[in-house]
Amino acid sequence: VIGVDIGGTQFRVGLFDQEGRRLLVSEGDTFRPGGRDWMLEQIRGHCFAFVERSDFPVKACGISFGGPVDFECQLVTSIHAPGWEKFALAAWVQETLGLPCRLDNDANAGALGEYRFGAGRGTDCLVYITLSTGIGGGLVCGGKVFRGKDSLAGEVGHLPVSDSGIVCSCGARGCLETFCSGSAIAQRGRDWAMRRPEAVTRMIELSGGAAENITAKAVVEAALEGDVAAGRIMREAARWLARALLTVIRIVNPDKIILGGGVAQAGNVLLDPVRESLEELGSPSIGYSTEIVLAELKAYSPLYGAAAMALDLA
Repeated sequence: VIGVDIGGTQFRVGLFDQEGRRLLVSEGDTFRPGGRDWMLEQIRGHCFAFVERSDFPVKACGISFGGPVDFECQLVTSIHAPGWEKFALAAWVQETLGLPCRLDNDANAGALGEYRFGAGRGTDCLVYITLSTGIGGGLVCGGKVFRGKDSLAGEVGHLPVSDSGIVCSCGARGCLETFCSGSAIAQRGRDWAMRRPEAVTRMIELSGGAAENITAKAVVEAALEGDVAAGRIMREAARWLARALLTVIRIVNPDKIILGGGVAQAGNVLLDPVRESLEELGSPSIGYSTEIVLAELKAYSPLYGAAAMALDLA
């Protein structure tokens, strides 16, 4: 089967066998100005190439899409690039590639990927949270993705955690995403640069020498090197995240909460302060055994989830 992961920053196409083993993978940067037409051309080319290279017939395709998905109607939309509004992507794959196709948003796909092939193997219930430019989430309970009545289950990034703060991309104020997403972490680095540029010299160096170009990756890398200011930014983000995780634990009480996405690549620089904050915020009389772990499949969780959907079809 073929798995496809369409993201606002990168895209990936993989060929998988019937056991979910990745045989081939191709990836590249997403050219956002190219919109839908550019991305469809990439998918067409990579998929046809994998079909030709496969030693066995390719039976199905699964797609992880970095944006809202109407799962019931198999339609996608996107706030990142033009041309996707109510686009029948699964039907396009069937017509263009001759393969049955199923798609879901990247957070649900990431949850399914980790459940089948990653850190969630052997669990009954997990919550996957992707910490990237924004924050998304997916729930798998009893072996199935739980979407809720309006396909809004798992929208952890839009939990209101404060009455103040900047306006979120969703239009609301005080969402978790505005405090600990990659975008929020980068903005905190730039805020530090405006107030105390002498304290963020390493972050500026890692961003090409321009304070206005500080990225979340630069903050994370500086924190991993022991930079004091970057460490403070990561601990602050971790505390906000811990508040949301405790809410998830109180409501869902999953076996595991799995942290994926680019920000999660910070590893223990993020995970350790998250666990410390959970201990501080938690109640001594309401214990829990939910594990907080990093995604085993790292950046490939959604791609593996796409493959899992394709395998279910095949």
